[in-house]
Amino acid sequence: MNPALERPDFFHIFTSMREQIQRFGRSLSAMVMPNIGAFIAWGLITALFIPGGWCPNENIARMVSPMLKYLLPTLIAFTAGKNVGGYRGGVAGAVAAMGVIIGTDTPMFLGAMIMGPIAGWCVKRFDKAVEGKVGAGFEMLVDNFSLGIIAMLLAITGYLVIGHVVDSLTRMLSSGVDWMLAHKMNPLLAVLVDPAKVLFLNNAVNHGIMTPLGIQQAAEVGQSMLFLVDPNPGPGLGILLACWAFGKGMTRDSAPGAAVIQLFGGIHEIYFPYVLARPILLLAVMTGNICALLFFTLTNFGLVAPASPGSLISIILMSPKGRLFIGILGVIIGTVVSFLLAIPMVKARPDFNGEDEEKTPENGSEPLPALPGTVRKIVFACDAGMGSSALGATRFKAKLLKNNINGITCTNCAVDSIPEDADIVVCQSVLAARIHGHEVVQITNFISDPRLDELVARLKTPQVLEEDGPLLRRNVISGLPSETKEEAILRAGRMLEGSGCVMEGYSESMLEREQLTTTYMGAGVAIPHGTSGSKEKVLRSGIVVLQYPDGVDFGDEKAYLVIGIAGKGDEHLDLLAKVSSVLEDEETLGKLSHSASADEIFEILK
Repeated sequence: MNPALERPDFFHIFTSMREQIQRFGRSLSAMVMPNIGAFIAWGLITALFIPGGWCPNENIARMVSPMLKYLLPTLIAFTAGKNVGGYRGGVAGAVAAMGVIIGTDTPMFLGAMIMGPIAGWCVKRFDKAVEGKVGAGFEMLVDNFSLGIIAMLLAITGYLVIGHVVDSLTRMLSSGVDWMLAHKMNPLLAVLVDPAKVLFLNNAVNHGIMTPLGIQQAAEVGQSMLFLVDPNPGPGLGILLACWAFGKGMTRDSAPGAAVIQLFGGIHEIYFPYVLARPILLLAVMTGNICALLFFTLTNFGLVAPASPGSLISIILMSPKGRLFIGILGVIIGTVVSFLLAIPMVKARPDFNGEDEEKTPENGSEPLPALPGTVRKIVFACDAGMGSSALGATRFKAKLLKNNINGITCTNCAVDSIPEDADIVVCQSVLAARIHGHEVVQITNFISDPRLDELVARLKTPQVLEEDGPLLRRNVISGLPSETKEEAILRAGRMLEGSGCVMEGYSESMLEREQLTTTYMGAGVAIPHGTSGSKEKVLRSGIVVLQYPDGVDFGDEKAYLVIGIAGKGDEHLDLLAKVSSVLEDEETLGKLSHSASADEIFEILK
């Protein structure tokens, strides 16, 4: 068979596998990362107040064991359940985790990471099964008792069965880690972790795997080297210093700022574009990390808690008493080895971000997309929504301020949690495929990418303002996939809130109104709005239009148009009358329900 014909299939399989790995890694990381502050709190209490700590205090040190056994696993389970099944799933996850926590003596981080998603999934499936079948007035009764029964059954199952299985699995993993440490094999972890970190999973390996195992090990021996496999900023710093010393053009110009952020800010994503543009640099990163881990192994050095973010400051704060300089020296070793190996690689291609590069989407050099008529909100997105995106948003705010550009909100979030009211999303090219329904500006460098300067220049030109009316172009969305009526109503409410039409909480009043009596108007149209008691939450009149080609179930009917409204004073009556007059014409209604163009829908309704 012709290899050229086989390649697309192979590429499709590889891409699909990578997406599956990334999805699994993100789910693991999403259980732990929101709770890193709690892990750090536990680590600081441990480092400071245990008998061998910096400031021994027997009374305060009594918190260490309960936090390790109960608090941290419960937080993980709640977060995992909430990620899958909303707040109710989080509550069920926390209760279910208590079964595995109490059923064994081993800290149940792995058990929490199993029970949390299971509980969230069970609650989500139950809620889906009874949707629309609960009689009016019985909603609270069903919600509370269903949650309690599901959580109880899962907690008992965890106590009697799952906890013991997980305990055996945890002991096996701990034995494997101990074997690697005893045979000085743990430096080889860098061969697996560093490529995965740059190419696929970023924080997932560190916070999804190394952190839970490391905390378990730290509970037994007081420290863990697993906390240093991913967070050491030295190898990435060596790459950036080599680019600064021997690079040219934008590579050299952007490297100094990136190096400072890498070392002291701990945002490792800052060096990823340099490696992705020159993949051979991965060898320098891996070798630097291997040498640093070998040094930590030979000196029997580990941290007492996770170093997050992975900066020099975090490593200093989490180092055991009396061993501070060993941690610093390990960072220096990783930096020097990576720097020396990167020198010939950088010299061979000193400006791999330069003008001579092929203009491809992969390096983020395709033209900027057409901007919306009015830009009010720009969102910087990264994988976790904490590191590089926060850096990018902060620096871009400064650019807007310097250029006297006002009236634009600039924020950051995870790539999978982009708000509906975002006018422009800025992200690295490797994440662009995961963003749908928004104008995307692809970049390679959050510090000095020329496309950010081009975006600022575009924003400095006078923007075409939308008519000062209740319907804004950005509040018209077509081609949405089907979802529940509650999700559709909340989407409409959040868009009204994001547009400044209503205060926070109006979305919930729209749901309350729907529970009183349906807002399905017939002919495939639903017009959800708030209750009379929510009038004080309306700041100005507004309309949002959501089109669902496959419909949204409103009881036994399907709505293809969900038109959310909020009227100031008595203006909601006028809005209803105007919307109804447009929808009376069957031909117009057909266009609104099935047009693939949001612009056409807006032109009809504006």
